[in-house]
Amino acid sequence: MYALPQLLNGREAMATANLLFLLGLLGLVIGAIFHVLQSGFLTLFLRGFADIRQLFIRQSKALQAENERLRSDEALSAWKMSMLRHLKVYTSGCGAGLMLCSLILMGIS
Repeated sequence: MYALPQLLNGREAMATANLLFLLGLLGLVIGAIFHVLQSGFLTLFLRGFADIRQLFIRQSKALQAENERLRSDEALSAWKMSMLRHLKVYTSGCGAGLMLCSLILMGIS
């Protein structure tokens, strides 16, 4: 189908451009979510929900101690921040690239 776009009157190219634009927009939204999570803007809000959860669901002391140990582990939190930074860059870059490809494809057809 891609070999004969003149027979389809550009409908296939337009559908492909729309799909690329939608995927690019989705990538940019996911990148924005990673940026908000990395900035720590929702940290207080999410910790509040965790505190409310502890009121309704009981945890053993061993599980509480393990959770506290994981929260205080500097290497783990550095790895998480590094992973969020990489995911933010990759998803934002892919989203912007897909949107650019969509715009180029729309300009061609």
